[in-house]
Amino acid sequence: MLKSPLFGLTDDDLFRIAHDRGFLSLRAALFGKAGDFPQAADRLKDLTDAALRESPFTFYARLLGAGGGRKRILARLGPEANDALDEFLNLALEYERRETPSLQGFVAWLRAANAEVKRDMEIARDEVRVMTVHGAKGLEAHTVILADTTTRPQGYKPPALLDVSLPAGNGVAWAKAQDTDPPLVEIARGKARQAAIDESKRLLYVAMTRAEQRLVICGTAPKSEGSFGIDPQCWYRMIGDALVQSADAPTIEMASEDGDGTTMWRLRKDMFDFPQPSEDVQPRTEAALPGWIDTPVPAEPIRAVAIRPSDANDIDWTHAGAGMGREYALERGLLLHRLIQSLPDLPPAQRAAAADEFLGRNRDKVSPADCAEIAAQALAILDDAQFAPLFAPGSRAEVPLTGMLPRDGLAPYSITGQIDRLVVTDSEVLIGDYKTNRPAPAGLEDVPRAYRRQLALYRALLQRIYPGRTVRAALIWTDNATLMELPQEALDAELADLSQP
Repeated sequence: MLKSPLFGLTDDDLFRIAHDRGFLSLRAALFGKAGDFPQAADRLKDLTDAALRESPFTFYARLLGAGGGRKRILARLGPEANDALDEFLNLALEYERRETPSLQGFVAWLRAANAEVKRDMEIARDEVRVMTVHGAKGLEAHTVILADTTTRPQGYKPPALLDVSLPAGNGVAWAKAQDTDPPLVEIARGKARQAAIDESKRLLYVAMTRAEQRLVICGTAPKSEGSFGIDPQCWYRMIGDALVQSADAPTIEMASEDGDGTTMWRLRKDMFDFPQPSEDVQPRTEAALPGWIDTPVPAEPIRAVAIRPSDANDIDWTHAGAGMGREYALERGLLLHRLIQSLPDLPPAQRAAAADEFLGRNRDKVSPADCAEIAAQALAILDDAQFAPLFAPGSRAEVPLTGMLPRDGLAPYSITGQIDRLVVTDSEVLIGDYKTNRPAPAGLEDVPRAYRRQLALYRALLQRIYPGRTVRAALIWTDNATLMELPQEALDAELADLSQP
């Protein structure tokens, strides 16, 4: 994309961005060197933001139109690219009619569609197009020139591999010189030649019927052979023989030589006796334009911005694992999470044995020492008085949460998430979210911002669901079995920041 006309970076530019970037993605490396490539970095950021809030057609129409993308593409590729760009926008509209519009879904749909663009030759352009007969199928043009009509139907070199019918079944023969053919190969060569002639005639029909007003047939031949000293089955010879044999017909005329001794034969439609139009035909009057044609198109409704509160991609996982590999730290956190989710449903006396049994089935994922530590942490959390309301009767685990969060003057947030632990009482709502950071943050200032933002969004949705009730949110640090309630002011500040453009 960076080398495309949309950005126009060179190989040297890409080397400067990508070289020695370590584990950084190319996107992160570009943003890290935004001072050297300010236009590319700003443009990529703008497009990324637009992709989150716009439908596929709106996104690409703005990119190609007001964003100058079409102008840049045509400057590099020429006007031929117009057809592909127009068809691409048509596909974006077609996708929005059939599917729920999303940019990722459109890209996947487009890859699976295997779309093929056919150029419309009926559109008037000041250009000459060179096409194969196969590529011109289904199209028409005012004037068609068949430039290569003296090639033999089987090509300059007949095929050397021939299908041969044998008593035991079909076979393949490698044919050499024609005068050395045995009878079976001679028959196979004749079938191959006839098949090539038949296909050539079918293509000739396609080629001749592409012309709307004028068809020009020409070709080249060795000077020693003359105009008709060529293969009798080639297009030029077939058409020429037909015209010469019809020379006495009223629709055929022989034109004067064109200066190099070549005689041209013409078949003209205007030599036919067509009926003349009646003189009392009334002139055509222009219809009045409808009123809506000057009416501006209404603005497209603001689309919601999808956001997942649980996405915490900006967390430093080396800190979260305290020296562990990321995958190991994640696996350890999942086992602890599962225990805290399931053990509250059991009587307290059975919890320790159930934890040992569960972890015993997962010793291939974490070490025995970590299994013992995970069980101790889970039981300590459930036995601590400060967590009692979150695990009391009526509390719920893994509660899905979906809703819309409006923003003044901006597209609303479409939020989808899952709350680890939820308690709803007559006066308040309690949110608990497990975190496995090691070591656990000591204060609010050390809590990753993604965590604070996650709870702020959960709290905002629950305030709309349970108006009039106090919504409190807390992080449960499994490393040291502590509960950290986030102040209401901190959550309000995160929500206010999310509402900014």
